[in-house]
Amino acid sequence: MSDTPAVPLLDTVDAGTGRRAALAEAALLWEALFRNGVRLAFALQPEPDVSVVIVARDARHLLALTLYRLCTSQALAGVSFEVVLVDNASGPETRALYERLDGVTLIENATNTGFGPACNAGAARAQGRFLLFLNPDVDLLPGALAAMVATFRDHEGAGIVGARLVFPGGVLQESGAGFRDDAQLTHPFGRGNADPFAPEHAATRDVGYVSGAVLMIERSLFESLGGFDPLFAPAYFEDTDLCLRCHQAGRRVIVQPRATAIHYENATSARREEVEALLDRNRARFLDRHRASLFEQGPQPRGGGFLDHDPWRLRVLYVDDRVPHLDLGAGLPRANAILNAMAGLGYAVTFFPNYEADADEARRYRDLDERIEIAYASGDDGFARLIQERRDHYDVLWVSRPHNILFVTQALHAAGLDPRRFVRSKVIFDSEALFALRDFVTEAATSGSATAADLAWQAERETRLFGLADAVVCVSPAEARVLARYSACNATVLGHALALPEAPTPDFAARSGFVFVGALAREGQPNVDSLDWFFGHVWPLVRARLPEAALTIVGGIAPEIRERYAREPGVRVTGRVPRTEPFLDAARVFLAPTRFAAGIPHKVHEAVARGLPCVVTPILADQVGWADGTGILVRDWRDPKPFADALAVLHEDAGLWRSVREAGIEKISEDCDADAFAAAIRALCEAQVVA
Repeated sequence: MSDTPAVPLLDTVDAGTGRRAALAEAALLWEALFRNGVRLAFALQPEPDVSVVIVARDARHLLALTLYRLCTSQALAGVSFEVVLVDNASGPETRALYERLDGVTLIENATNTGFGPACNAGAARAQGRFLLFLNPDVDLLPGALAAMVATFRDHEGAGIVGARLVFPGGVLQESGAGFRDDAQLTHPFGRGNADPFAPEHAATRDVGYVSGAVLMIERSLFESLGGFDPLFAPAYFEDTDLCLRCHQAGRRVIVQPRATAIHYENATSARREEVEALLDRNRARFLDRHRASLFEQGPQPRGGGFLDHDPWRLRVLYVDDRVPHLDLGAGLPRANAILNAMAGLGYAVTFFPNYEADADEARRYRDLDERIEIAYASGDDGFARLIQERRDHYDVLWVSRPHNILFVTQALHAAGLDPRRFVRSKVIFDSEALFALRDFVTEAATSGSATAADLAWQAERETRLFGLADAVVCVSPAEARVLARYSACNATVLGHALALPEAPTPDFAARSGFVFVGALAREGQPNVDSLDWFFGHVWPLVRARLPEAALTIVGGIAPEIRERYAREPGVRVTGRVPRTEPFLDAARVFLAPTRFAAGIPHKVHEAVARGLPCVVTPILADQVGWADGTGILVRDWRDPKPFADALAVLHEDAGLWRSVREAGIEKISEDCDADAFAAAIRALCEAQVVA
């Protein structure tokens, strides 16, 4: 999508202005190095992870800036690296810099051999497992090297990895590139976008090629491919050709936006007319070699767009309220698991947050797979643009929660479409948490009675659009029963996915106290209602039996609610935390005194997976479908004393505690198996092929 955030993240300037400012800074740096007698000393690395190969021909100021940035950031790189500098017959002004370099392998060519041959010469002297070909006019931002190296580890089959390139001044230069059968042939993705953080360019993804300005490749692969082909010397298309040969060798070319670099571009090039002549010549040579593999076989580009180097990937558009993080509750941890499982299955996933998204890219991706495209929260206008730009792009539409289902169907109707005409294969509606069921239980809990007629009316109203879907999923057997009765659909239950900790969690003696985890954003929410009841009726009874009892409350919380709970004896309120595991591992008992709720309690699953037994109410036991004593003790909230007794006994009785814990871990292994969860998603998303 080409949408931009409501408030620009950067006050960018045009690339020309940015380049002029950078050239001025580079000239000042050059003078400072020489006037002050400063040397650029790289720490020697006997077995470097990466060999940074730089080919230079004049442009002394920017070369000095590139080396200075690289040198001063060596401690921040995250991986060890060496520098191999190949000089292609620069003038004496540029060569004067080399006398001030320490720890650099220097190759000085008597003539200009061209970019590719010079890179090959540098690679022959390299010692690292990975080669990073770096232009002499590039500023690598912190962590870029480590992010690129990690891509080879985290993405099976990765052969070449490139960076997100940004012009000085903040305008996006490119985030990978693709091919189109036109006069230009090669098309950088996102070039000229004033928002370098644009969602479609922030996800890690396979591309046709990446720029040789910042190109990393395993040394062994580079050698097996024969390096850069001298056919393209002196310059242009040798990097594109290398990427195509990488594809043909069965390896992937990936752009890694976590690796960001400022690229001054063409600052070291010859005159423009010479550049154009070389581009035209080498474009023809490239097409002579690769046209058949690019444009004359295999699936063609969708909608006449860029050539897709992974045309068989399933494309999914997923719509929910906001970017789903594990620390938010309200069903969002389940959405987090679904999205990450889809990415793990190899799907190309776009997530559209209808209401809210983290402002910073780092926050958006803090617990989501980096391959997922996370759109800005741009509401009606943003979704209308998505419909216009990406019709017939997606195979699967997955919409979570009834109000978002209504939103999506109305937006499609306004565009003259229905869900099935927008996507190629399947429409999946996820009920997530039926308000009808929650409201019914709430009414029964607060007033003592509720009518089946009200439940039927609201459930039918809430699910009236479910018949437009090819499949409907829900979170629990309880909700499946409601859907079976009040909606014309066959619902599939899709709960949670949790992996048990690799290392054993603390045993009974190493734990103490109680813990509650949940969002407490406003009055009247189920979590707030449950704790108000708990402090009014149960906590005094627990403290009477265990005077030193302590309770930790974890989760985002409104200030007035925090102040109220913090006054309770033995209570500590943390607010939102980046990770709940330390708190779950420290406590001995998890409490979930929920009186009304819909969906499925991820917090109970998470606690039990960490080896932490829970005391819960019958509504939660029904949602998870577990018997009393299997990871949980079940006590009715309508009788506070047994609830308090269960908390105290579970806290003090090691034998009971271990029995409940072990049964719960076994149940988690059955109900929340990540492989079974992914298999269920695959069965939902991948349409059956009828012979």
